[in-house]
Amino acid sequence: MKAYLMFRDRDFIIKAKPCFGKETLTADLGLKRMLEKMAQEDKTIYDACEAALFQPLQSTEEIEYRQKNLSDTLQNPDTVRQLYVLTVETEKKKRSSWHWLSSVNLSSTLSSSVGLLKIYSEMLRELRLIADRNLSNFQSEGFQNLLTMLQRELDDNYFAEVRAHLDDLEDRDGTLVSATLGNYIQGVGYVLRRKNRKGFWRRWHFSRSFTIAPRDDAGATDLGKRRDRAINEAANTLAQAADYLEGFFAMLRGELAFYVGCLNLADSLRALGMPICVPSLLPLGRDDRSWRGLYDVSLALTKNAAVVGNELDATGMRLYVITGANQGGKSTFLRSLGQAQLMAQSGMFVGADRFSAPIRCGVYSHFKKEEDTTMKSGKLDEELDRMNELADHLEDGALMLFNESFAATNEREGSEICRQITQALIENGVEVFSVTHLYTYAATFLGDNETQYLRAQRLENGDRTFKVVPGEPLQTAFGEDLYQKIFGQSEVTL
Repeated sequence: MKAYLMFRDRDFIIKAKPCFGKETLTADLGLKRMLEKMAQEDKTIYDACEAALFQPLQSTEEIEYRQKNLSDTLQNPDTVRQLYVLTVETEKKKRSSWHWLSSVNLSSTLSSSVGLLKIYSEMLRELRLIADRNLSNFQSEGFQNLLTMLQRELDDNYFAEVRAHLDDLEDRDGTLVSATLGNYIQGVGYVLRRKNRKGFWRRWHFSRSFTIAPRDDAGATDLGKRRDRAINEAANTLAQAADYLEGFFAMLRGELAFYVGCLNLADSLRALGMPICVPSLLPLGRDDRSWRGLYDVSLALTKNAAVVGNELDATGMRLYVITGANQGGKSTFLRSLGQAQLMAQSGMFVGADRFSAPIRCGVYSHFKKEEDTTMKSGKLDEELDRMNELADHLEDGALMLFNESFAATNEREGSEICRQITQALIENGVEVFSVTHLYTYAATFLGDNETQYLRAQRLENGDRTFKVVPGEPLQTAFGEDLYQKIFGQSEVTL
């Protein structure tokens, strides 16, 4: 049995290798707060959502498959949560029971396997009942296939037969074993027999019986070995069945965890009055971006309040240069874009009224870092080292996010470094978003038809709207705004 809720034809591997730069992206894009809200202290949900974000999908077919399953989840939140809770309860019941599988003692393995299979069969019945009640409410291929499979393979006859076999295998009144004599009058061909109640007493009750003396340890050991020879095949088969069902519930729990995490996040954002939407993903070769109301999800969750969103419509652009006043929303804009790209390519909704973007083969970030007294070299050297490491992984179709990079030196040198790196990236098919205060660098691409200039909006009175709007770079750094904000307006009398 397979769930196939994350992929159409394969399992979702939570522990699969993530994309390069996972820790850096988490820090730069503020993803930890979002993941914590999705998980709500459930480690399985945290791990599943983190794995989905950092194993971005590369085809529109895979993304649309997961998006349709997510749409069903948002339409049927109680049912999906119920399915997930059932898988969690299954794990708790298994851990709280005294049953465990051991390859050392066959009798213990048989007994434990029977106990575990009774737990799993009980929980499978609960899954089937949920499928019976809710199948008609789901339209997506993933949930339709899962619920239909539960109905098809787990009918009442199946549970009745499984229960009968497990009851028969329980060692409550002894184990029925048969054997034949070998060439040297030794026991061979040991077979575990069913305790058929109808014929059991007629065939065996009046047979000659032997009782082992209470202190006959050797006899008890010998009898135990003969019993183990009879139950060996059954014990191994039952242990494999228990392992299989354990794997099924773990796999189902992991795949459902992603959708429950999405439900948790959607509930939190809706409570703040913030919109969410299912994004439209374009093929890898496209360069068109369009969105309305795109906002920083983690910022909204941290502030626990509504935040400002941004709009954009751009066609055929490879470079986006974002300039403007300090504390005007440039870094927030960059984080919102990176978050949305990862969320979209994981099959999630994004924080926006509308969002359309091309698929990217990877998302990379190079943000300004605070001064670190433990560094063995200068800040510029540290930035160049990070860029060198990124260059080994960047390829055609990647998305690169720069946030005030290479500003640790003077204007001329910093601008030249930024220009050369940016030019090399866009010539090799990398899409670049660059937040910068370096006017010389920003002005380099004026007149380029594949460059979109954006600027943090500042009103005439100096107020920030925290929106990023189309606009070419200005040569002023708005230092007067900061002075007025810190010291206020005052008149000087001479």
